[in-house]
Amino acid sequence: MIPVIFIFIFSCNDQDYGKFILKELDEIVVPVNDFALSNPGMISIYDSDSGEHVMIYNHVINKLQISEFPSGKLKLNIPLEFESEKRTKRFTGGTLIAEDSIFVTFYPPSLGMINFKGDLTFEQKLPESNYRVSHIGNGSMIPLFKSNGRIYGAQPFLMDHHRMSKEDVQKQQLVYSVSLEEDGAAWHEVFYSPTYWDEGKKLSYFSWAKRGDLIYISPFYDHQIQVFDTKTNQVVNVKTVKSSQVDNFNVVNQMPENESKSVIATLESGQYETFLYDKYRDVFYRVFLPPYPIEKQYEIEELRLMERSRPKTGIMVLDADLNILSEHIFDLFQVHSSDNFLVGKEGLYVSTNNMNSPSFTDDQMSYVKLKLDQ
Repeated sequence: MIPVIFIFIFSCNDQDYGKFILKELDEIVVPVNDFALSNPGMISIYDSDSGEHVMIYNHVINKLQISEFPSGKLKLNIPLEFESEKRTKRFTGGTLIAEDSIFVTFYPPSLGMINFKGDLTFEQKLPESNYRVSHIGNGSMIPLFKSNGRIYGAQPFLMDHHRMSKEDVQKQQLVYSVSLEEDGAAWHEVFYSPTYWDEGKKLSYFSWAKRGDLIYISPFYDHQIQVFDTKTNQVVNVKTVKSSQVDNFNVVNQMPENESKSVIATLESGQYETFLYDKYRDVFYRVFLPPYPIEKQYEIEELRLMERSRPKTGIMVLDADLNILSEHIFDLFQVHSSDNFLVGKEGLYVSTNNMNSPSFTDDQMSYVKLKLDQ
């Protein structure tokens, strides 16, 4: 791995909220192992006595892989084989929480723990929620969190979008937890905002981050961020945190006529995405996607690719009270907008492997390192 040093300040692309700006420091190239994707859908970074490491889910070989960061040197392969005579568990995500323990989710909905050999050492089925839950998962955008003797997980989908009423939105719980100290799991009274569908049936998803005992829930299609306290299992604060670049969300009141129109409607609407907490600098990052007008004819494969790796991407930097410190917009097709954001000791690593860029490659992961400057 040979880092390429490239220094540049995007002052012209930063919204003026004071003297805070995001500074681009250097570009880092990381080789991939065993045909893993260069933008894995499930990736996380953690610090250990031997330095920083990343864990990814390599779906090609159905293993979790831990490697040094940024050298890419593979340290561990963790098999994901959960077949038994009684049933087959379908792995839906994993989060490294303890030093040698990984918490995982399955379908049918349950939460478990595996060790570094892949042995399942704990499992708890989830109870029925107000709505039938057909899927739970965890990963880069909705990792599992450990707090006050419980593991917390997210269920961000409205399971019956087209048949639900506005009132039904207030019945579908978004957060569950499993006790590590006694048998039992529970769904908590956390819902999308009562005004979520005031202007039509918006889609559903969110990302979240944890700071201390608090979990911050950041919807993709709403400006409000909810603060959930794991000591009381209650929402204790709600704050509107609006990007200057996000105004109109995608509304889907009825099934689109075809896939092309559906994807175009997504691209031409704004939304938020990954939400991260930076424990080294005590700030939050809220990724946002400004609308991108489609002004010419594209094949459906091209549209799908632009939906997966959006043309325009920005990042809001928020302080511990969710006040906006900076708002930064990247150049067109400069970064990959989904999943691949890592908070390290040196700064925020953002994937520059946009899938629509002429320089895109699946042979390596590439990042630009950003640091908040004032």
